[in-house]
Amino acid sequence: MGRVEMGFSAGRAGLLPTGPGGRPWAFRPAGQMMTPTHSLQGHKEWLAEVQFLGVVNHPNLVKLLGYCSVDGERGIQRLLVYEYMPNRSLEDHLFSRALNPLPWITRLQIMLVAAQGLAYLHEGLEVQVIYQDFKSSNVLLDEDFKPKLSDFRLAREGPKGDRTHVSTAVVGTYGYAALEYVETGHLSIHSDLWSFGVVLYEILTGRRVLERHRPIAE
Repeated sequence: MGRVEMGFSAGRAGLLPTGPGGRPWAFRPAGQMMTPTHSLQGHKEWLAEVQFLGVVNHPNLVKLLGYCSVDGERGIQRLLVYEYMPNRSLEDHLFSRALNPLPWITRLQIMLVAAQGLAYLHEGLEVQVIYQDFKSSNVLLDEDFKPKLSDFRLAREGPKGDRTHVSTAVVGTYGYAALEYVETGHLSIHSDLWSFGVVLYEILTGRRVLERHRPIAE
């Protein structure tokens, strides 16, 4: 790894300029979604993602190449280093005016392949895994616009045996979390399917699920 000098920022994500053959890596400061990096919960989420991505291997899940934890003047700062995904996120291509709209066939292919990633979490491991945070910003796109799911801080083991759900504190992203989960705290793979449907809505309409300036009548 080449020498990189870069400060941490709780709200930044970007590229490390040195990778194999000059190819950059993607990086994301941990803990930027819901909890501060110095909190116990933030540490648990960071550690959970490191451990999870260290044991799974699937073409539709982003690869974790490395991680870093530094105790500095601002407390503990944590960084995750992913494989490089040059076409950014599905959210960027749906809502950024700086990028050309995706063709319909590309949108459909992205959702079909992303569904395979979800199916792997739900059915392809020794234990059932609930993603908990399926949203357009977590669907990253490689050079061929093939999607990979990212950000597994909230992923957790699903119900066992005859149980239909697990009871847990409500976490996730407002607008994407399933209503029954928000209301009851009962979590199952159906919560992921709800979130998948929300992203499908965004794909079909080109509109965010939550728009502050949308007319009241809509």
